[in-house]
Amino acid sequence: MGSGIRAGRCLAGACVKIDRMAYPAKISRAVIVQIALQMVEEGGAEPPSLRAIARRLNVATNALYNYFPDRADLNAAIAVVGSRKMLAAVKRTIGGTDAREALDRFSMAFLRFARNHPQLYDFLNENHPGGQEAATLFREWAELMNLAWSPFFRPAMMPKVIFAHAALLHGMITLERQWLWRKAKEHFDFANKTMLDALVGSKHTRRRPAKTGDAVLTFPWN
Repeated sequence: MGSGIRAGRCLAGACVKIDRMAYPAKISRAVIVQIALQMVEEGGAEPPSLRAIARRLNVATNALYNYFPDRADLNAAIAVVGSRKMLAAVKRTIGGTDAREALDRFSMAFLRFARNHPQLYDFLNENHPGGQEAATLFREWAELMNLAWSPFFRPAMMPKVIFAHAALLHGMITLERQWLWRKAKEHFDFANKTMLDALVGSKHTRRRPAKTGDAVLTFPWN
């Protein structure tokens, strides 16, 4: 990284120009994480090594330790950015819809992201966000889920129904990719409709619980 610097040197009256590499462009925690995230998407669920990231950035490996003292810290930071990327995709798909339509769109967005970003999805299942950034991220996920489910269930019940929904979505991806289940994509519409119909009724049904409020959600990675 960085542009070349031309230096002049004269020997025996003849001057020649010598190309030298400039010092690498300034790196930062955000730059390191973005490059690492890109490498995850390129290379699979196995976290990239600090040495490989340093090579991509054209810096010494030791330079990365100024930002990430160990691999666990780096992996947690990658997971935060990757999970936020998934959250943004889900939010875009849900848009301004609510109730049953929001739940259907949540399902579609979740599966689309897992299919379009298989390496990152696997990484997120193996490496969990951490730190204050993760706490903020978890809250945003909780708010999104609470918004979709609150027309139908009291706060105390929502962690259970959200878990059931997540189990269906993750199970579909697992069957589709790892078990090579025939026509898994075609079966999803039936499975998703059946489960949501059982939990909240058809798209034309809108049950409101006697008491609503923010759900206290628990996440598997907490």
